[in-house]
Amino acid sequence: MDDGSFVQVSAMTGWVIGVSHVADHGYRCWLINPDLDVLSDGTVYSTSSAAMSAGRAFVSRHA
Repeated sequence: MDDGSFVQVSAMTGWVIGVSHVADHGYRCWLINPDLDVLSDGTVYSTSSAAMSAGRAFVSRHA
């Protein structure tokens, strides 16, 4: 993550969802699964809400 920072973190049973922001690029969603793998969909979102929603939707489908 180049010059970015985490702006939001949420937890669901067994999962951690994080949203990072990189200036002039946008927001990214990061997930940590129960096996402690770090995952990202590689998509850049225009808002932190959209990135968090994508993370929650992923967890809902895969939990």
